[in-house]
Amino acid sequence: MKRLPATIPLLVISTFSSSVLASVQYTTCLPTPLLSSPIPTCPLESDGSFWSPTPWCPTPSDGYESGPPDCIFTTPHIRNQGLSVITFPPLAAALISPALDDSLVPPPFRRFNTSAEKWKIAPLPNRGLGLVATGNFKQHETIMVGFPVLIVRLEFINGDRYSAKNKRRMLDVAVGNLPEETRREVEGLARSNPSNEKDWVVDVLRTNGFGIEIAGEGHLALFLEGSRVNHNCRPNAFWRWVPSKMAMEVVALRGIGKGEEVAHSYAPLGYTYEQRKAVLQPWGFQCQCALCAAPAREREAADDRRDRILEIYQTLGKAAELGSVERVDQLVREAMMLIEKEELQPQLVEYYAHFARAYIELNELKKAGVFIQRADEMWLLYGGEEHENVDGMSELWKQFAEAVSEMEED
Repeated sequence: MKRLPATIPLLVISTFSSSVLASVQYTTCLPTPLLSSPIPTCPLESDGSFWSPTPWCPTPSDGYESGPPDCIFTTPHIRNQGLSVITFPPLAAALISPALDDSLVPPPFRRFNTSAEKWKIAPLPNRGLGLVATGNFKQHETIMVGFPVLIVRLEFINGDRYSAKNKRRMLDVAVGNLPEETRREVEGLARSNPSNEKDWVVDVLRTNGFGIEIAGEGHLALFLEGSRVNHNCRPNAFWRWVPSKMAMEVVALRGIGKGEEVAHSYAPLGYTYEQRKAVLQPWGFQCQCALCAAPAREREAADDRRDRILEIYQTLGKAAELGSVERVDQLVREAMMLIEKEELQPQLVEYYAHFARAYIELNELKKAGVFIQRADEMWLLYGGEEHENVDGMSELWKQFAEAVSEMEED
């Protein structure tokens, strides 16, 4: 049972400009999978030679009305597993280079899950299949590099531009285009509603998909091995998305020993017990991790700490009203202690930046600079070089530089 993105921070593909959608030229292209009609029209920027079989796009005869259509694109052999994409044609075209150009992929992202990996997929008591370490991993060591086999635009699934029947047919074709071994692995992934055989692909995606963005457009991405990483509210791993390589890294949040299950959180870190239950409800299971299965008094104490962390965050947002740097110092120390106690270190990407903004507001610039630097380091660690907040950190450094300049002028 898997997840939409839950690890903090949310990772986003920021590589492709949204302007690509506006630049597409419509040309004649290829047959639709929905009807055996003559060759329809379809918007592709090229002859589609990268994709095989030939890309398919819906037409008005398929019940599709206006605007750029979602089309099916498949490359069956890439990265030893194949990939099918259902999205707007300009976004599919943008994926070809550099994200799907293996000649541009550095060696660490060419592992393709070889026999040298220090993990295995194995059955676990009351948890189905899961990822188990077969060796030791140091804190922040990369455990796995995975690649998607299916990417589907989120609004294609949730919207009403296509009938349920046509969505089903397009999804069936997208999976059917993949190599036989990959198809079997997709069919074997967990489902939240296994009785609904007609919509099994949607069920697999919603149960196992990771949320990503391409040019600001939400998509669900399906990773075969990544889908076997189970949930824990106090995880020992996190995942980060590398958009320019189309790669998902699973990374050790702490040291992991041989024989230990690798798990990450499907719910946002920092949520209380009831909040986590609500987030996990669509997956149809009740978490029995050590945090959730703890005695009620321990759970309530953890919830109190998490509520207090959020309260401190909100209070620091009005640092000028606190009246003194000493009070900010006190709240910062308390927040960091509670974050450590609750093992919420990935949240430091945001909290360090928030501490810095509070100190800037009080013109305590030496401390502000320290926390901006720490925030930068945390973003690189938990989000990678292509993390979603590159622009936000640049803006924070700019705000800091302006405050320094103003102080020097005074």
